[in-house]
Amino acid sequence: MGQVNAAATILLWPIDPWLSADTRATELWIQNQGNSPTTMQVRIVRWKQEGGYERYTAQQDVVASPPIVTISQGSKQLIRLIRQADIPAGVEQAYRIIVDEIPQPNDNSKLQIGLKLQMRYSIPLFVYGQGVATIQEGAHHALVETRDLSWRIVQEGGKPALQVRNNGDIHVRLSQVKLDNRSVADGLLGYVLPRSSRSWPLPSGVSRASKMSAEINARNTPWQSAPVN
Repeated sequence: MGQVNAAATILLWPIDPWLSADTRATELWIQNQGNSPTTMQVRIVRWKQEGGYERYTAQQDVVASPPIVTISQGSKQLIRLIRQADIPAGVEQAYRIIVDEIPQPNDNSKLQIGLKLQMRYSIPLFVYGQGVATIQEGAHHALVETRDLSWRIVQEGGKPALQVRNNGDIHVRLSQVKLDNRSVADGLLGYVLPRSSRSWPLPSGVSRASKMSAEINARNTPWQSAPVN
């Protein structure tokens, strides 16, 4: 089970929660590994990719309960992610779980040194309608067809970028990405939602390639492909 460990104080797991068509709720855990209590706010927003950009909008189809928690030092808190509306049959809908640290009131008895930063964590949540095949066990809960994917190198702001298009009905999760055996991402590069495209700046010195390979959520990985025109 994956987890997010940011700034060595807040631990979130799982990092890939999802809801099948027959599941009404799932779990998110937040653990406070710091040396003082922390208050966290949990929101769920609708996630779309339009024009190559990430778009987040308010929604009430899936909610977090409780939405605000105070977690003492060394303790953990269960957050339930509850579906309140049905997803259309055959559809995958994407959301982002936004977890914000709410700054604690200053303790005037203690000398404040430096700037206290407010932390934000964001993890994906996928919710499925009837008829979408999902897998309870294994590395991935939904599989994309490689025939639905394509890539090319484009110019954005005068600099080369890798653009990936997903014409399928399931998101693609891209990691361990290489262009002509040159690494673009050693870990997670990102997601491309259904019927969407995303692009990422390329490392210095990479401006063209004849082959891309990537680890993805498919039956037979890695994905290897030549670019499209």
